[in-house]
Amino acid sequence: MRSRLRTLPALLLVTCLAVTSVAAAESKAVQTMAGILANLNHFASDSEKATLKGIVDDKASTAPEKTVAQALINVKHTVDAADKSKLQALVADKDTPASIKTLAEVILALNHTPSDAEKAKLKKLVS
Repeated sequence: MRSRLRTLPALLLVTCLAVTSVAAAESKAVQTMAGILANLNHFASDSEKATLKGIVDDKASTAPEKTVAQALINVKHTVDAADKSKLQALVADKDTPASIKTLAEVILALNHTPSDAEKAKLKKLVS
């Protein structure tokens, strides 16, 4: 029993490190998009669009990340009609990561700029 109790903290540490590594590996694109979206004012700047295009073109980006990045490129005050159904599908899919759902929901509700509550959610994704 004592040996099990001694190995439990080590096992928990290894598990936490593994989960953190996986999250960190996929979060760079999400963090970038959340930062851009949190500061969005009507539409992304040219340099932000270039950064988002880099996410779209990156082979390491997931399909949902690419969908969100492209939708963010296309935003002009509100979500582009062509992107709306794609974002809604991401939100409805139970397998979509929570961070991607948050980005998609904010873009879907966008009216020139995210609300203060949405900005608070996005800032959590950046840090």
